[in-house]
Amino acid sequence: MLLMTRMVLVGGLISWALVVAGGTEGEQLTGTITGRISVTTPPEAEMVSVTTDQIVCGQEVEERSTVVDREGGVSNAVLIVKGLPWGDLTPPNPVINNSGCYFVPRVQVAKTRAELEVRSEDDTLHTTHAYDDRQRTLFNIALPIPGISIKRPLRRPGVVRIECDSHGWMRGWVYVSDEVGTVTATDGLFEFPAIPPGTYELIVWHERYEGSSQQVTVTSGGMSEVNFRLQQ
Repeated sequence: MLLMTRMVLVGGLISWALVVAGGTEGEQLTGTITGRISVTTPPEAEMVSVTTDQIVCGQEVEERSTVVDREGGVSNAVLIVKGLPWGDLTPPNPVINNSGCYFVPRVQVAKTRAELEVRSEDDTLHTTHAYDDRQRTLFNIALPIPGISIKRPLRRPGVVRIECDSHGWMRGWVYVSDEVGTVTATDGLFEFPAIPPGTYELIVWHERYEGSSQQVTVTSGGMSEVNFRLQQ
């Protein structure tokens, strides 16, 4: 029996799926988890009046804590596969950019002890202030001009909240985890490729909505679907 790896590109992350080569077809040793996170009633879009740095930020900005499409698909929700360590599925180190007076991306998942790179491309002062889930300051970085890049470690698992002390509407999140995780796309869809067979608990997190965890069973070469309906 010959073991081989196959590169899988999903959501911008490269994963390695383990397969067994034998004969003409080959048997997969991993499966895939897919699904969608949604709400029953999409919220109305909200705008926030800008009172500082209007030349750079504009007169008003979007309130982006609940980004939901017309069909109710929830963006920026986090899924964690409880009990499954990152292994070969480890994502690249996270990067958060101060762009257009928003944190981009707003939500991301990082492996514990990864380095977070903080950047700015805005021609104004941004103060990137990170808090852990105990409300303790992790770091507070002043970025007075565009082009600056500073790295800071994410030493412990938990949800890191990121604010800008100069612009109150700016908010970002890094879910730091020892276990495999991902973030939903703009339509609420998510996918975990290359998951070993077994039964797992999927945990869901969102900054405004709440939802219950669900169990999912993964089979070799199979695709398991799990959908979540969140509530406020």
